[in-house]
Amino acid sequence: MFYMRTEINPASPVMTLHQALIERQMIDHMHSYDPSYSDIDVFVENVAKNKEIASIPIKRYVGRGVCAIVFETADGDILKLTEGSHFPLGRPHECFDVPIFRKGKAGKVTYYFEEKLMQHDLNKYFVLKVKEMIAKCGYKASDLGEYDIHQIGISDDGKLYLIDPECAKFKTVFHALWCKIKSLKNYLKIK
Repeated sequence: MFYMRTEINPASPVMTLHQALIERQMIDHMHSYDPSYSDIDVFVENVAKNKEIASIPIKRYVGRGVCAIVFETADGDILKLTEGSHFPLGRPHECFDVPIFRKGKAGKVTYYFEEKLMQHDLNKYFVLKVKEMIAKCGYKASDLGEYDIHQIGISDDGKLYLIDPECAKFKTVFHALWCKIKSLKNYLKIK
């Protein structure tokens, strides 16, 4: 995920999530080959239906990836919106993933409140460390080259995390199935 740090509107530094999405949608329409459609349309439609989420104060637009759009809230947290789950093949949240404070659904959109990470002064050594963490948990790193420092970050307490969950995937489809069976087995034990 590419993180651009841009202010929403310098004259009005805080706006609601719904207003911020509409602003990004208008920009998307202006730069689109098909001005009648934007990838952000699904976010605008679904967030508008959930007043609690739609009214969250947004400080700035952080960036977009293939599957997500990201904002910084007025509280300094990161709010990531995705269509469906942002974890490939429904893989579980792991120790190398950015901590998620809260998540939920607004129609077809899943939202995640995440810790804001620092991305300054990172180098390929840190990317290699994250790749080792991914492998140690039994996954394969994907779309994470040695200079893809924009995919990682460091928390306030010095822990290294992967920002984009799409960069850690199951090794095989069988691995994904096995994890689903294990989680179902654990779910059934609880009941």
